[in-house]
This record gives sequence, structure tokens and C-alpha cells, in this order.
Amino acid sequence: MYDQQLRHERYHQQNNDALARPADSNPAHAAIKLGVILLFVVYLYALVKIILFKFGSISPAYYLRELVDHILHPGMIADRLRMASNLMPLREIEGYLRDLGDGVNFMNFFGNIAAFMPLGFLLPMVCGVRSMTLPKVLLISFGVSLALESLQLVLFIGTFDVDDIIMNTAGGLLGYAAYLVLYFLLKQGEQDRNRNQPF
Repeated sequence: MYDQQLRHERYHQQNNDALARPADSNPAHAAIKLGVILLFVVYLYALVKIILFKFGSISPAYYLRELVDHILHPGMIADRLRMASNLMPLREIEGYLRDLGDGVNFMNFFGNIAAFMPLGFLLPMVCGVRSMTLPKVLLISFGVSLALESLQLVLFIGTFDVDDIIMNTAGGLLGYAAYLVLYFLLKQGEQDRNRNQPF
């Protein structure tokens, strides 16, 4: 009985020591964290380039001139928002779902969702799963999508579509859900291995 209690106390002490030990003190953990951060930066660059510039070339000077010109003439932005934008939620989504067999509709619907899934997946890896809660992922996904849609509007390089924001945000949440499933599966597997280890 005493030996069993002693083994139980040692098991919990080992777990507490592991939790108390800073992850960055381990060189392998630090290298993985750095790799994840670099991957996150590359993903954000690719996301901006694909959504804003559609795989085309980037001319900072040109887009800066366009931004200044449209800010100085806000009526142009208002006209484009009124005439060439979708401000009615679910209108485009309903159209996509009615005819998903069409290649363009399929790519627009699933592409807008898939593009933001890495964002929701990587955020808890970069910021920590405990600090990156569901409401935070929702707000960040919404904010990033809104910023990109707004830039398309003011730079005249695309249309502002509220349904894109809805699909992008949903993609971020799906990515976060996928991360949580993987995280808890790995955590459960590690706990099972620790439980089966001889003391």
C-alpha cells in the first residue's frame, strides 16, 4: 500500500516538474517554436499575395499611389462599395451551394474556407493553446478577413464581399477545431504512455 502511494506521488511530481519547466529551455522546443513562427509568417505573406494580388506582381509604389488617391477621393470608394460589392450576408453563399457542381462556385466556396484554415490552426501554435481561445480566433479571423476585403476595396483590386468574410471566418474556426482535436489526441496519447511507464 505504501509503495503504491509512493509511486503515485512520484508520478504526479514528474508531471508537475514537466509542466513547471519552461518549454523554451529545451533547445528542440525552441527550434520547433521558431519554425512554427516562420511558417506563420510565410503563410500570412502567401495569404495576402493570393487574396489581394491574385498571384500577380506586387508594385508597392503603384498601390501606394492608388491608396492615397482613393483616400483623397472617398466618393470613389463609396460608389464602388455601392455598385460593385456584396453587402447582403449569405447571398453569394446560397448561390454557391445551389450549384457546387460548377467549378468556379466550388473553388470560391471551399477556397475561401480553406484559405483561412491554416490561420486558425497556427494561431494556438504561435500564441499558445491556453491563451488562444475560440472567441480570440473568431475575432482574429474576422479582423484579418475584414482588413483584406477593405484593402481590395480601397485599392480597387477586387470587390468587397461580406460573404467572403463569413467563409474566411468559418475557415479560421475550422482550422482551430482541427488543431484542438489533434492537440487533445496527442495529449491523451502522451498521458497513456506516461501511465504505462514503470516507476
